Amino acid sequence: MNKKKFKILFVISFFLFSVFLAGCTTTEERDTMSEPFNSHLTLLVSLPEKSLQDITFDLSAVNIVADDGTVREVMARPQRLNSYGMKGRQVFLAEKTLPDGRYRKLQLIVKDASVRKKGRVTRLALPAEGIEVNIDVFLKRNQGATIFLNWNVDASLHEGYLFKPGFTVKSQIPELSSMLIYVTNEGSNSVSVINRQSGKIAATVMVGKRPRGIATSTGGEYLKVYVANSGSNSISVIDPTSNKIENEIPIRFGTAPEAIAVGRVSSGKDLLFVANYASDTVSVVDATTYRELEKINVGRGPIAIAVDPPVERLTGTM
Repeated sequence: MNKKKFKILFVISFFLFSVFLAGCTTTEERDTMSEPFNSHLTLLVSLPEKSLQDITFDLSAVNIVADDGTVREVMARPQRLNSYGMKGRQVFLAEKTLPDGRYRKLQLIVKDASVRKKGRVTRLALPAEGIEVNIDVFLKRNQGATIFLNWNVDASLHEGYLFKPGFTVKSQIPELSSMLIYVTNEGSNSVSVINRQSGKIAATVMVGKRPRGIATSTGGEYLKVYVANSGSNSISVIDPTSNKIENEIPIRFGTAPEAIAVGRVSSGKDLLFVANYASDTVSVVDATTYRELEKINVGRGPIAIAVDPPVERLTGTM
């Protein structure tokens, strides 16, 4: 057999082998690869201000269990928690994009646990049945949810040697909008809502792709928070009384909205001014009708914007 024929046979054999491997992929694997997950979950744990026990444990993984029994991993990297060193703090554990649906349990995989008493560290036994926390979370398409876990440190040590952490789930309670800070998270397509008094996360809101600029309405009966989504060419409108998405405004006259500002005109309505980085323009949007009114050509790559009254001079038409 000459070299040319051998190469042809090798290519054909390799092609058939590749097809065979593709055909052997399980249905579950194909579904996992192709299934678009649209709901965002954030997991946080709060430690008490005071505790009698100095306990440290290594959390190697966290899984979430759906209503149908499907188990999915939500924590990407291990974490070490210590009741003394982290007292009074809220610790970020994980965030994950998941399929829509109801979830009933969290499975905590603990690798090691110990307690310090009088300068001496003693390793603790772990429960054979594992550690599970009952939850009741329903994830809706294109929305986010946050699970707040409270760690009862002093209820985590049993018979002096067994580590069985006491976790309770705290419900997400709407807080006064004047006490909240909104922070865009470009990498996770979300906005973190922070209580300015406690410094802790109060909620997580799923928005468009690559959120960057953020602004609030200037007044009126209903407050709103506006988020410029550079990756999905849109503005997300958040209702701060519920921290839910109220509307999504497409930006048609520009590309890659980077920054946003809100200005009030004499008629009493708000206008949104959106700096579009990729198209070198500013879009003017009516915040009442959510209609894009016009575009203003500016310099290259605008990344910031501010409004100084009177707004009428900026548009010339209001």
